[in-house]
Amino acid sequence: MNRHGLFVALTIIACACLMSFAFSSQVFSADSEAEEAFIIENLLPARQGDPQAQLFVGFLYETGQGVRQDYSEAVRWYRKAAEQGNTIAQIQLGNMYRLGKGVSQSYVMAYLWYDISSRSGNANAKDLRRAVAGNMSPAEIAEAKRMSAEWKPGKR
Repeated sequence: MNRHGLFVALTIIACACLMSFAFSSQVFSADSEAEEAFIIENLLPARQGDPQAQLFVGFLYETGQGVRQDYSEAVRWYRKAAEQGNTIAQIQLGNMYRLGKGVSQSYVMAYLWYDISSRSGNANAKDLRRAVAGNMSPAEIAEAKRMSAEWKPGKR
């Protein structure tokens, strides 16, 4: 990912943080229809396949900003963006697997997503891949590398 792409992704995450301040004075209904309306009205590009917007929606669900916190939904949106080659979403998806948030904990899957992001030049992913490898057997690392080598990006 080039510097411009990283800047855009970090800007999106910063906007999400700012949104939390803007909405902090409002009480969001626990009603799932109200939460869904928030997503539809504000994040239509994510539903239309924009990977940056999908990353943003994943972040909102992971942190519970504007929607009920739902790690499974966060994983679903991160996966959509990650499968399109968004390296930050790949790291976030790896983190979800590493921590077992919204998915069963799997160092193999965490390594897989960190490796995919790393191959696109994300230095943070290289560090995370190295760290998670410390919790894995050589056979698990080999499996993750095989899966990573077979991975192909796709539009979601």
